[in-house]
Amino acid sequence: MKAVTHNLFSIGVGLYLLFRVMPAPSPFYLLLVVWSAFATNWLIDVLGHVNRGGMSVRTFWTHSIFIAPFWGIAVSVASLYVLDAVTGLEMTTLQAVFAAGLGAVLAYSHLLLDALTEGGVFFARRRIALAHVRNNNGVLNAAFAGIGVVLVLATFV
Repeated sequence: MKAVTHNLFSIGVGLYLLFRVMPAPSPFYLLLVVWSAFATNWLIDVLGHVNRGGMSVRTFWTHSIFIAPFWGIAVSVASLYVLDAVTGLEMTTLQAVFAAGLGAVLAYSHLLLDALTEGGVFFARRRIALAHVRNNNGVLNAAFAGIGVVLVLATFV
């Protein structure tokens, strides 16, 4: 459920942002938002957990508020570059800046949800948590998944 929540929330935030920046974006940007949301959340979770004492623990290298945005930026800019290469379009500086900003926002949306759990996120080398709920809390996961869906609906209404 946690991965679904991260993805729905990030897609909602990304699409809402996209339509506020570009009132009529091309389908390629819609694809970029959805793909970048999935890829950024997957990358942060796969690279960002190690087992210590039989428990999964978040790592500094992906769950730091200073480092995580670079993972999102890398995913989004690389994805835009591949998308442009496949479609034959040329990436402009403005598109690259938008992709970088999108990647940072998607990474921060992941960190916001993780900061609400007892595991928290890293600020410098200290772990901080805004709330101390378990990451498998059904009510919290459903609430943020719902917020993501509402943001998607608000985007297209």
